[in-house]
Amino acid sequence: MDYIKFTPGAIANFARASHLTQKQRPWAFPRIVDSMTRSQVQSKMWLGEELIKIQCGFNNVAVIGGWFCHILGLVLFDELKCNFICNYDTDRDSQLVSYKFNTRYKDAGSYTATTKNLFITDKLDQRQTELGKIDLVVNCSCEHMYYMSRLREKHFNDGQLFVLQSTDCKDYDDHINTVSGPDELAEQAGLVDVYYSGVKVLDNGMNRFMVIGR
Repeated sequence: MDYIKFTPGAIANFARASHLTQKQRPWAFPRIVDSMTRSQVQSKMWLGEELIKIQCGFNNVAVIGGWFCHILGLVLFDELKCNFICNYDTDRDSQLVSYKFNTRYKDAGSYTATTKNLFITDKLDQRQTELGKIDLVVNCSCEHMYYMSRLREKHFNDGQLFVLQSTDCKDYDDHINTVSGPDELAEQAGLVDVYYSGVKVLDNGMNRFMVIGR
C-alpha cells in the first residue's frame, strides 16, 4: 500500500476535527499531532497491506485501544471495505475526538466509539452486539494493555480473525506489556493459526511487530 485514499469527505472531517479540538479540547491537540507521525501512518498502512492479502469486506469489526481511529478508519473502511467499526478506548477525549474525525462514517451508522473497558466489563457495545458475530478484532496498541488472551477468552472466542501490533520498546511508561517479537505476541493472544507474522522498523527507529491469525 503506497498511499491512503484521502477523499474530500475525509479532508473535511480531518480539518474540522483538528479545528474543533484546538478550540474545545486544546489539551488533546498535541496528541492529534502525535497520532499523525510518519511512523503512526506506516504501521496502519502495513496492517492494510497484509490484511487485504488474507481477507477484506469484514462486516463487524472491534478495534481495541483505537485512539482517534482516524488513519486506521481510512484503512479499514476505504481500503478493506469494512461495514461497521466499534472503537473501544477508555479515554473519553479519544472517544469524542474520534467522532469528529469519523463524522462521515458515524452519520452513516458505520462507526461508533465507547469508553468501555473490555478487560473489566462483561458486555460489548450494544450496537455491535446487535449486528451479530464480530469477524475481525484489531489492536494496534498491545504494548499498552494486558495480554489479548484475556479479551479473546472473555469476548472474542468465536473464531474471530485477530490483527495485533506491539513493540519491544521500553522507553515509555505506558508501554506496560512489550514483547520480544511477533512469536511472543501471538503466544500472548493464544493464536493457533497464524496467517502472517512480521517485523517492520518504523521511521522513528522503533521495531513494530504484527501478527494476523485465529
